[in-house]
Amino acid sequence: MNVLLWLMLVVLVILALKKKARSTLDQAQTRQVPPEQAPSRPAAKAETMVCCAHCQVYLPASEAIYAGEQAYCSQAHADHA
Repeated sequence: MNVLLWLMLVVLVILALKKKARSTLDQAQTRQVPPEQAPSRPAAKAETMVCCAHCQVYLPASEAIYAGEQAYCSQAHADHA
């Protein structure tokens, strides 16, 4: 009985150590890179989104087709109105 108790204690310690090692590894993998070490690339410029007056799809204002004050996602939708 005494041997079984020690064996269970050893197994529990081994499992706890494995769990601790796994969580440490996961934290190391998910750690963020400091900004000075991050690859430099230009920041994306935000653009205004507009809604198509016909189908209600949002698209960038630079890609929209305008008919009067209304914005459309395609020439077919602009012609339909």
